[in-house]
Amino acid sequence: MENEVLIKGGYVVDPATELDGHADIFIRDGKIEAVSHNLKVNNTTKIIDATRKYVIPGLIDSHTHIREPGLEYKETIETGSRAAAKGGYTTLICEPNTIPPIDSPEMVESLMEKVYRKGVVNIYTKVCITKGLLGEELTDIAALATDKRVRALSDDGNPVFYETLMKKACELAAQSDMIISPHCEDSQVSLDKAKENSRIANFPGKPFCHETDFIIREIQCTEQAKGRLHISHVSMQSSLETIQHAKERGIAKITCEVTPHHLLLDENYKNLDGTVPKTNPPLRSPKDVKALQKGLLNCIVDVIATDHAPHTYKDIKNGASGIIGLETALGVILTKLVHTGILSLRQVVQKMSTNPAQIFKIHGGSLAIGMPADITIVDLDREWIVDADTFESKARNCPFHGWKLTGKVVTTLVSGRVVFDDDKILC
Repeated sequence: MENEVLIKGGYVVDPATELDGHADIFIRDGKIEAVSHNLKVNNTTKIIDATRKYVIPGLIDSHTHIREPGLEYKETIETGSRAAAKGGYTTLICEPNTIPPIDSPEMVESLMEKVYRKGVVNIYTKVCITKGLLGEELTDIAALATDKRVRALSDDGNPVFYETLMKKACELAAQSDMIISPHCEDSQVSLDKAKENSRIANFPGKPFCHETDFIIREIQCTEQAKGRLHISHVSMQSSLETIQHAKERGIAKITCEVTPHHLLLDENYKNLDGTVPKTNPPLRSPKDVKALQKGLLNCIVDVIATDHAPHTYKDIKNGASGIIGLETALGVILTKLVHTGILSLRQVVQKMSTNPAQIFKIHGGSLAIGMPADITIVDLDREWIVDADTFESKARNCPFHGWKLTGKVVTTLVSGRVVFDDDKILC
């Protein structure tokens, strides 16, 4: 890490401090020490020229699948965090659906030991609501909540099927001030449990139609527990309407996220090779896509998260679902939503940095003096072609392959250290 760094001549956009204009940023020992005009520095200070570029707080992804431990052939801490740095992300919050799952303090410790050795960016983790992600027995939520590297509770793609168990989880999470971050989708575990339960006669019905039903239940459980709820990858208009009504009532602390692929692609979209992208929840109707974009504007949607889900070509061919997004998320959002006038850059930074930091209580998402120097520098005018074969990620399951984009990350700093610059990872 450079002891002193000056980012000079950039246009700074930071919703957390209401800064929107040209300024220099001086960094010492990994923290922001000054933000002002025409800062004077020593000859030994490293200078980063940000002229005609935008300087923003480092992006924070609240929904990433790293796959380590157990599925390293798909992705590792090293390759996933390198992909993050290339995409302008300085912080990741990882899902717990590894093998074995992250469901105990011991598993958290084991994961973080690997993170310290291999990670390029800041990495936190979610932990399982139920042991082994099996939906039968709660994890030791109180013990897990004491670890500052744990940011939320989630059973990932397996929503907790039994309502009494979910109610108890919400109560324990509220007592420990932990956020519940459920995936409100149909899963094979849920379908199997439904078949065994004669009281659920109408479940499962049409595949992947229960997102809104699960959201209604999770909101009720959260309200009763007086806890915090962050709903992962919302994909339907009816879900947004439910979340909006809950926010208007103001009874519970409810936030939600959408992914770039659900924001920009609908069920009619096909990859360059003619295949349909597979993801859970699936791509929805054009009406749902429009509703999600509108939800960004009216602040029903709080966060844009990638749901970076790496799979091999063989995995996808055999039925695996998921889309990678760390290296393309900002580029596609800038191209399709900012340059088209749907969102401002400030709104994008709010959804991809400021809000995730505040929701998950992460020390970041801001360029205020004293904050860690987690910073992304963007060239809004730089054109580039998405080429999945050049990704830092191990995976290639990217529906944006071949897209021409305008707006690209040129430099990423983590705690004042340049980890990505000029299309190269530097660590």
